[in-house]
Amino acid sequence: MVHFGVHVLAGSLIFVLISLPASGLGLLVQYLAQNGTAPYVIQVLTVLEYAIVTLDALVLLTYFIYTSIYSLKDMMQ
Repeated sequence: MVHFGVHVLAGSLIFVLISLPASGLGLLVQYLAQNGTAPYVIQVLTVLEYAIVTLDALVLLTYFIYTSIYSLKDMMQ
């Protein structure tokens, strides 16, 4: 069970580390939008920000499911 807890903690920390650049990208988009950057550039960067966060969340969810299944199999033995 401790093994599962460590995996959840590590996965969560990696999620946060990957999400930080997406958050920074969001701040950059706001700054650029206020300073008159072309709307197309703002849209592209916003889509990139959403893609990073979405893929990061999907990978985290997949990792949790895989770790849960592995831990359940380990506890059954």
